[in-house]
Amino acid sequence: MRVLSLCLVACLSFPTIANEHQGWRWYNEPRPVKPIPKPKLIPATPHINISTTPAQTPKPRQRAMSATEQMQWFQGYMAEVQNDAVINSTDVDKVTKFMKVSQFIEGKTTEFGMSWKKALVLDPSLDYRVENPTESLAAQTQNSLNREKKIQAVKTLKEKGFGLFFVYNSNAPLDKVLAPSIQAFSEQYDIGLLGISLDGGFLEEITSNRKNNNTLPIDTSPALLLVNPQTQEMHPLAYGFISQEELLGRFLNVATEYAPNF
Repeated sequence: MRVLSLCLVACLSFPTIANEHQGWRWYNEPRPVKPIPKPKLIPATPHINISTTPAQTPKPRQRAMSATEQMQWFQGYMAEVQNDAVINSTDVDKVTKFMKVSQFIEGKTTEFGMSWKKALVLDPSLDYRVENPTESLAAQTQNSLNREKKIQAVKTLKEKGFGLFFVYNSNAPLDKVLAPSIQAFSEQYDIGLLGISLDGGFLEEITSNRKNNNTLPIDTSPALLLVNPQTQEMHPLAYGFISQEELLGRFLNVATEYAPNF
């Protein structure tokens, strides 16, 4: 009986211990369930290497020397090597060094010469000898062709109405020597010639003569002028002594307006 009483007491007292005090309400209101907050993701701190070494200024890139600068430097270097070898002429090492530099230059000269020859073959327009051959037989042929061009220039100017004025002083020795050659030139190429005397005297070697009487503004003799009476054009051809062959070339110069022929 005593045991049963103890068990009853235990059963009646257990809810009181296990449950909270419920107050005057006979029922229990459900409590709202609080959501469990999700842990915030903390971004990882970026790893930064902080160097305590002071910043180094980048070295400027060296500019390549131009061809002119290289040549100037080499010429100075060669002069120094040469002078050093001459001053210390008993020093075999220094003389040898200069000989090697000279040998290097000879090699470069040879290479340049061969490249020059190759360029002439690749581009014939650069070769002077194409138009002006230097070999004996070819040169004779070319000279003959050039002379024909000069003679044709005389004919062309003659057809346009040009003739020659030979200005002279009758007492000047050089003028007297040149007169027969100019007259012969006139007759050979059938171009008119008129002698113009500065001092009033005439040279018998010239077929037709007149006194200048200050008509031409010229006081130098002997002189040759190419004149066109119709157009009043006048081109100086020569002052002083001149050969017939050279005079032919002067006609070509005027006819081509002094265009280069090389």
